[in-house]
Amino acid sequence: MILRNLNKKYIVIQEYMAGNDVCQYICYEMGGPENLLYSAVCQKLSSMRNEEIGFLTEEMKHENFSDLIDFFIHEEQLVVLFQYSKGISLKQKITSEECGMQQRLEIIKSLLEKILFLNLSDYFLDAAMDIDLIHVSPAGEISFLYDCRHLDAFDAVDFQNGAKSLGEVISFIFSEEMKQRSMPELYSFVYDLKHDAIDSPIGIYEKFWQIYQIYIEKRQEDLEPYSLSFRIWDRIKGIGRFLKKLVQPALVLLALAYLIASIMGLFAEPGINENFKTIGTVKIENTTTEDASATEDAQQEETGSNEEAKTDDTQASGVE
Repeated sequence: MILRNLNKKYIVIQEYMAGNDVCQYICYEMGGPENLLYSAVCQKLSSMRNEEIGFLTEEMKHENFSDLIDFFIHEEQLVVLFQYSKGISLKQKITSEECGMQQRLEIIKSLLEKILFLNLSDYFLDAAMDIDLIHVSPAGEISFLYDCRHLDAFDAVDFQNGAKSLGEVISFIFSEEMKQRSMPELYSFVYDLKHDAIDSPIGIYEKFWQIYQIYIEKRQEDLEPYSLSFRIWDRIKGIGRFLKKLVQPALVLLALAYLIASIMGLFAEPGINENFKTIGTVKIENTTTEDASATEDAQQEETGSNEEAKTDDTQASGVE
């Protein structure tokens, strides 16, 4: 099988992944060195959107993303071309070789440095984080293949998808230590990756660097499974997660109650229950209903007394 560009031809030598109208091949350039290999991702144009073409165009502009070589149209297919580096998969490396703790720490360190160097976008970070797609050379260098079977959903992938996938990769590399929880700092690190607690590649690297410094000089036999201090810390974290789940609904209910009270206040009739203390320079005393009645009776008595006084004065004038 030959994939043709405008001025280049690529000879396919192996298919390594297929699905969702996408096939992925290993190939080399006709007329070029056969040891210089490429990964070609072929997807039917009928399943493509203009947004995907625009996304790839923007990715080509990123100089650091040297893995992405080109993309072109071949026989009603979009072909995306990546560099391909020889080596064995991370899965083969860990399962078939005796990899000590220091070597595995170095693998993760190299993996994170590769992510930073390539400045991977959220989609390609998630597309590369698979133990079958991460390759390790005999010298310990890391290279990536990319699972582009879901290229049509590139805009639905965010950084946390890639962080979770990275957490799964690290869990595989240190599977026994994760089961025994003999590296509590690493266990917490993986937990944070899987629960959206780290929000950038540099944040991931900085946190791992602290773990690397703790364990790089230690021996495997120095590790103690699930120590008392870690059990206490794990219990505290569990209580914290429980309280978080408990408090969040209460805060929502309080906010809702406040909102309802505020809305009711907006529709209240103006002037009701408003007590004015003064009008100009005249001071107004607060009075109860009984006080008001007593005041009215006193005013009536005063009025009656004044009228009687006037009558007496009139009668006196008449006598004179």
